[in-house]
Amino acid sequence: MNVTVFGATGRTGRAFLTAAARAGHRITAQVREPARLGHAPVDRVVTGSPFDESAVTDALTGADAAVVAFGLKGNRTTPLYSRGTELIVDAMGKLGVRRLIVVSEAGYGSHVRGASGRVIAVLYRTTARPLLREREAQDAVVLTSGLDWTVVRSGALHHGPSRGNRPRSFVPRRGLAPRTTYADLADLVLGALDDPSTYGRDLYP
Repeated sequence: MNVTVFGATGRTGRAFLTAAARAGHRITAQVREPARLGHAPVDRVVTGSPFDESAVTDALTGADAAVVAFGLKGNRTTPLYSRGTELIVDAMGKLGVRRLIVVSEAGYGSHVRGASGRVIAVLYRTTARPLLREREAQDAVVLTSGLDWTVVRSGALHHGPSRGNRPRSFVPRRGLAPRTTYADLADLVLGALDDPSTYGRDLYP
């Protein structure tokens, strides 16, 4: 499968590049700074801002699927999640690319379960309101895209090896979300790529 990855230089993106290459997929990465990819296993690199419509379209040309693993750092009012995802969705529609996986989080809205989880969500919303507004706007873009989408919503992430054979759930766990390694998250995204049962679903590690 030809997969285009946005946010490829982040921790989740790099973990997915490794997992996808191991599975034999052909990978295109659209990045601002190609040097940040280092020795990551990528077949094609498209250089450009996530807000560069021509670069986004170039990156998606010939793709079978897109994985969006944006990570917003620095200025949290930057419309990376919303506008960046909107440009990807628009390009996918024009090019006829149907499969979209977005890596998001489970720390807000209806994705939170359990008393302790709700406490964390309140604190999160208080300290990261602009970021969460961006996540909510991104959700709206994905849900109205008309594509075969899946949103993967992780809790706390940390480095470590993949444990393999992780269960996939369409229901948020109660209480605090379990800690998940980047490798496990990447494997979850990889497994969902060609799984129609995950279309139109939120997926929780």
